[in-house]
Amino acid sequence: MLRITRIDLNPFFTLPHRTSGSAGVPLHNRLPFYRAYATGLPSHVKSLVLTSDLQGREAGSQNRLLGVPVAEALSALSREGVIPAPDAVFLCGDLYDYPDCHKRGGTGTVDEVFQAFSEVTPEVVGVLGNHDQMEYPEALPDNTTLLDGEVVGVLGNLNIGGVSGIAGNPNRNQRRTEDDFLTALESVTDQVPDILLLHQGPTDPERADRRGDPGVALSLETGFQGLTVFGHTRWGWPWLISLGEGQALNVDGRVVVVLPEVDGG
Repeated sequence: MLRITRIDLNPFFTLPHRTSGSAGVPLHNRLPFYRAYATGLPSHVKSLVLTSDLQGREAGSQNRLLGVPVAEALSALSREGVIPAPDAVFLCGDLYDYPDCHKRGGTGTVDEVFQAFSEVTPEVVGVLGNHDQMEYPEALPDNTTLLDGEVVGVLGNLNIGGVSGIAGNPNRNQRRTEDDFLTALESVTDQVPDILLLHQGPTDPERADRRGDPGVALSLETGFQGLTVFGHTRWGWPWLISLGEGQALNVDGRVVVVLPEVDGG
């Protein structure tokens, strides 16, 4: 069973970018990259990448969505020997920001982000956030899978499940009723995936300031033993919590590179 054992809280890399601010003025931020370590990875897997809420635009003149230079940075870091080349990238949604970064919460197409990650890793699996749209889902590369209530096998024997969107008004983008969301969630966890990808994750039952969906927390706490990866709401440390017999990891606004734990690590 896959388990995160520790996370190095000192970023090994940061990526400058622009993102929408609350006052209509773009903010200049740096996206942190972290190393985490896990047991239970398939023996041939050297690294997995987990990330969510890459809402921003690159700092350069090309003005591409932030996920594109993130993919390029991962490729460069692996060439330089800083990290092993990613065996898979798992995306948890909200990958869009307006071209001029003038307002938070923009909704738009994120096809270019999935395309970029498909070029730097053998497997890309993701869910859509409530601000994401796909213009040409039928044109996704063969190594890329979008999940919404399904489980897929990757890398030989690693099973990944996922549910896109959030609970909310079903007339709005990537939303469904709370009951429908939990039904979709439990149809996935019943299949016992190793990793569950969500955009909207659980609340932390022990810390009220770590917001999320209480229904999701209860469902995972009582019925899932794997690793849940999610975003949607930003948490301070700890981003990794235990829920019942499973774990939940918040990767909102960060890139986490998961490496095999070494003996005595």
